[in-house]
Amino acid sequence: MKVFKIHSVILAIYCFGIYYDEFYSIPPPGSKDEKLREEMGGRFKYLTHLNLLLQCGYFGLCVANDLFGSEAKIQKQQSALQKYRDWLFTTLVFPMGLFVSIIFWGLYSIDRELIFPATLDLWFPAWLNHVMHTLPAIGVLIEVFMVQHTYETGVKRFKPIVAAYFMYLFWICYIAYFGGLWVYPVFEVFDVTGRTIFFAALLFPNLFFVLLGQKIHTTVWGADEEGKKDRKTE
Repeated sequence: MKVFKIHSVILAIYCFGIYYDEFYSIPPPGSKDEKLREEMGGRFKYLTHLNLLLQCGYFGLCVANDLFGSEAKIQKQQSALQKYRDWLFTTLVFPMGLFVSIIFWGLYSIDRELIFPATLDLWFPAWLNHVMHTLPAIGVLIEVFMVQHTYETGVKRFKPIVAAYFMYLFWICYIAYFGGLWVYPVFEVFDVTGRTIFFAALLFPNLFFVLLGQKIHTTVWGADEEGKKDRKTE
């Protein structure tokens, strides 16, 4: 019941954040911020918005599993909801949650104009900024300490985050080419070579966070010996 309550609270915060951002977080008419937000892709060109939807969807899945799924350690005894929850968390939700929070606040501390211009403070509330850029890291860390998950092994655990990375990279390059704008100001600072190196370098934190999530999980919950035995017999 405690896990269900925490999942429900985090889900409610994400849902309210999405609702508020959609209907109340509105740039001043005619401003540069309005033009940027409404141009090609809308909110869906921002990784933070896509991650917000991912995190919200995940905790919705957690609530569904808490009510109708299972918490079995052996894969053969796990419900479809639990299997999908574990796969989604270990391969996408955890690394993406940490990536968005750490990269955002890292760039913000260097020069906020590169990632979150000061003009946004006039209409974008600070609490919503934290829902989008702080809660993802807090939420996934709470989850890894609170719930035992089954992890993929080998190269398979990296495939989803690599696929997601390149799809988003293609998306922002598509917007830059056909829409004539870079989603984040930081991309305008570099030339083509610098931008390429920057893009390539951003892949490695994602891979690291996949491993970090598994390392933390193993430290907290121990090695998944039952899961390993179960997979060998399939």
